[in-house]
Amino acid sequence: MSRPAPSFRFSPQPKSTAITLRWALGAAAILCATGCLRTPDRYAQSALDVNQRPPGNFELNGQPFCFVGSNNYYLSNAPKPMVDDVLKAAQGLGWPVLRTWGFVDIGSLDGSVASVDKLEGGKKYGAYFQYWDSKAKRPAYNDGEDGLARLDYAIAKAGDAGIKLIVVLTNNWRDFGGMDQYLAWYGHSAHHEFYTAPEVRAAYKDWVAHLLNHTNSINGKLYRDDPTIFAWELGNEPRCKGTGPGAPGWTTQTLVSWVDEMSAYIKSLDHNHMVSIGDEGFLNGGGDHWTYKANDGVDHAAMTAVSGIDFGTYHMYPEDWGVGPYPYKWADGWIKDHEKVARDLGKPTILEEYGVKVIRDDAGAITKGLDHRLPAYKRWNDLVLRTGGNSTMTWMLAGIQDGGGVYKDYDHYTVYRGDESADLLSSFAKRFIDAPACQAAPKQPEGAPSAFVRVRRPLGPVASNWSYGGE
Repeated sequence: MSRPAPSFRFSPQPKSTAITLRWALGAAAILCATGCLRTPDRYAQSALDVNQRPPGNFELNGQPFCFVGSNNYYLSNAPKPMVDDVLKAAQGLGWPVLRTWGFVDIGSLDGSVASVDKLEGGKKYGAYFQYWDSKAKRPAYNDGEDGLARLDYAIAKAGDAGIKLIVVLTNNWRDFGGMDQYLAWYGHSAHHEFYTAPEVRAAYKDWVAHLLNHTNSINGKLYRDDPTIFAWELGNEPRCKGTGPGAPGWTTQTLVSWVDEMSAYIKSLDHNHMVSIGDEGFLNGGGDHWTYKANDGVDHAAMTAVSGIDFGTYHMYPEDWGVGPYPYKWADGWIKDHEKVARDLGKPTILEEYGVKVIRDDAGAITKGLDHRLPAYKRWNDLVLRTGGNSTMTWMLAGIQDGGGVYKDYDHYTVYRGDESADLLSSFAKRFIDAPACQAAPKQPEGAPSAFVRVRRPLGPVASNWSYGGE
């Protein structure tokens, strides 16, 4: 989930002159690079009709795989009862995919380098995965019981429950350390230097290599060989600006180049798993709102077109993004635009985070906002289904808290098993099993049936000759 201040929303950003979008087929619709106007027939039925233009899809065990899932950031580091409860809830709701953090980054153990996440000194329930070694002058890794053994448990238990995990490799925001912690380790201050500074890029690659080659202390599997992992995700909501003030020196090409480099690196180490970006889906043209102006250097279409990226991701927070009151009709176009990008690229896409806020009393009961949330969740999931979408993943599923009670709804987006929001999305989980996208998928699998999730390419025409101006 993003936590941008309003100042991040409306400041104009430079557009890369290097990025060009070329289509192989003249019949493919053009994604405008410079604020084209909407036309009444922009979403003609044939454009997103699965029978006219079949979507790319996911495949699991030889069958098309469409689903409803959710997010839970603490699954990878929380005490075992909390992990067990979330997995049990997801299983009961029929949500076969969860997205969680694969990082907890702190400063040095001797205090010479501070943790950028000030809560608990950067640790989460006493756990940390990566820290700065003051003597070696480089990041070091914690594989112990208060380190990656926590993620080991979550992956092993998810596998036992039949749940797949999207594992995110770093964070654009300071929560859990993330990109700003890398920058603090190496004395950088400009957020975009996470993508450009050679020593920072090398440290990120080292973390990726350590994680992919890590042996799970519970099931004995290398992470790269574990089919419980749905995909590796490059980062949570990567932007060229972070929590603090921005700095010049980046374009839309900055992120595209980084995505190209890092996705190729992961593929060189791991031939089993898919790779995604984890971006919010900001588009470079097609609308007047700031989300269509490649905000903070994010050009969703150009990044998703990179050959090492297997599927698209986009997020949606109408209230936080200032797009107007219920029923958030801006969101209809947002969903259709991203489904169209995916269709043009021949790749699946996931509405990976979305939410409408509610207010709860001290006992956790909703007192305000449910009358907006439920119609919006129904509308959006219906629309994703109708337009040939592959999946939706709400932000976020939570359960019990360590020491008693339930995990607090800190950001007002949380859902719990047994509440009205979860019940509604559980009913959609049943519908997504036979989603139009899966019904339109090619009947033959890509190869021998596999327990690893992979992409099943569509048989219809796709624009397969994108160029993003990379070298």
